[in-house]
Amino acid sequence: MTIRTIGLILLAPALLAACKPDEEETKRDEARTAAARDACVAEELAIRGRTNAAELDSVAARTGLTTGPAAAAYQFARVYGSYSEAMAQAAAYTDSAAHAKTPADSTRFIQRAQGFLIGPADPGTLDANVASRYAREFQALRADPNHYCNQEPLEGGAGAKKE
Repeated sequence: MTIRTIGLILLAPALLAACKPDEEETKRDEARTAAARDACVAEELAIRGRTNAAELDSVAARTGLTTGPAAAAYQFARVYGSYSEAMAQAAAYTDSAAHAKTPADSTRFIQRAQGFLIGPADPGTLDANVASRYAREFQALRADPNHYCNQEPLEGGAGAKKE
């Protein structure tokens, strides 16, 4: 065995370790991807909320949607729209925090995200029903492997893969 061969044998573990992805970096990448996907789904629900509220606004303007079950649906759509907008803002700031270049930026983005979060509502109230429906819809979209927010590469947003 030559000195060169011995040197390569001794150096091999270090070279192999350098080739393995750092576990911390892998976890960070996974968290960034999850934040980007959450922001994507939250934006999707905000778009749905805006669309539904706008459609019911049009119906209300034409029909005077002010009493009965139609008024309840209208009110639910408006509250859902507002709630989904706030959740989308929180998710977008959380995504930005995950992708921030400095810890100070990350902290600032998380603080802004927290400003959009809505505390739990009393059970049985309109707000609680909206939050419950939002959570179910969010989980369903996040669990759907065929939804575009869960596809590779994730397009757009801070979490987009750079080629």
